[in-house]
Amino acid sequence: MASDSSSAGAGGSASAKLPEWLVIAPDFEGALEKRLKIRGEHLGGLKKDPESFWLWGGAMLDAPLQDGEAPKFKGSAMLCGAKTKEEVLERLKNDVYVKGEVWDWSKVQIIPFMSAIRKPL
Repeated sequence: MASDSSSAGAGGSASAKLPEWLVIAPDFEGALEKRLKIRGEHLGGLKKDPESFWLWGGAMLDAPLQDGEAPKFKGSAMLCGAKTKEEVLERLKNDVYVKGEVWDWSKVQIIPFMSAIRKPL
């Protein structure tokens, strides 16, 4: 596969890249109304973090999107760049989706991850 400078991250070299953490954050059952109500606040809060922290993220769905139907949310998945798992935990604990009881904190997983490929949106 051809070398891609973007795979080294924003730092430029692979050795300077922060460790990556895959986060799986399931929603509480019946949290859709809460999720939609505070979604703007959640997204606004992401902008306050360092650019290197959120590498990608989005909603997990129960089923693929269908034309004319609302998404069937089941949680969130994201990739974070941080020195430690504790740094990711602290950031997530302060997210409005945790405080507003959208994400089921008891089921959140934070897994060390190594990207092999990542494409821009």
